[in-house]
Order: sequence, then C-alpha cells, then structure tokens
Amino acid sequence: MKLDEALARRLAAEVSSELGNLDLLEKQCADAPRGDDTFSLRARGSILHDFYSGIERVFVRIAEELNGGVPQGEHWHRQLVYDMSLEIPEVRPAVIDEELARALGDFRQFRHVFRNVYGFALEDQRMRPLEERLPAVLAAFRRQVGDFLAWIVGGSDP
Repeated sequence: MKLDEALARRLAAEVSSELGNLDLLEKQCADAPRGDDTFSLRARGSILHDFYSGIERVFVRIAEELNGGVPQGEHWHRQLVYDMSLEIPEVRPAVIDEELARALGDFRQFRHVFRNVYGFALEDQRMRPLEERLPAVLAAFRRQVGDFLAWIVGGSDP
C-alpha cells in the first residue's frame, strides 16, 4: 500500500516536529538539578512524564493515520507501544523494535506513577535510572522512527 504523498509529508512533518520537542526534553533532563528535594523531584518527574508523552503522541499520530485508529480499552497505552513494534502486512513496517518497546515500557510505567501519586511521593532512586537511560532510548527512538519516516516519504511497500 502506498501512502498519499500529502498525507505522507504531513505525517512526517508532524513526527519530525515532535522529535524536536523530544530533543529539547533531553537537554532539559541533562540540565535538571539532581537534588532530592520536592521541587527538584517534581521538575525531573515532569520532564520524564513529558518525554514519554511526546513519544506516545508520535505513536498516536501513526496509529490514527495507518492503523485504523488508536487501541481501545483499559490498557490501550501498553497496546499502542506493542502495535508499533508490529509489522502490519501490506500496511506498514514496524515502527520500533521489541527491545525499544520494552525500554519504553519503563517510561510509560513512570508516567502512570507520576500522574497518580502526589509529587512529594516521587523518589530519586526510581527516576535516576530513567534519566540516565533517556539519551540512549531517545537515540534509538530517533533512529528507528527516522527509518520509518524514510519509508513513509519514500512510499515503499512494507
């Protein structure tokens, strides 16, 4: 299946814009104070939350345009990442590999915690490993999504 050229270019532009936002978050993560006081923890947690949310926005746009919509149900966030790791024959190649899908699961789980606990309950020891892994996870995401964008714009069959 070949994508309409206008759709392909729009989707690629939207994803590229989001990648720019993720780059900014990577810089903010690197520059964030590493204190374990409430304000530092809340700021660091917000960056990690935004990081995963940006990745999920990329996946949602792809799902809306190519998968027939976003998964439904209680566990749709987890299903969305899984779907992105699947090739859909005659529709699209996999967007990310299984290893990256697993790594993103840790960020998704943190975002869930961040949304559902009081900020004063955040813990440095839970956030620090994610902060340390963020650059490598973003690099893998950028590389794999870049390959996917090349497929989109190139209009090749999956």
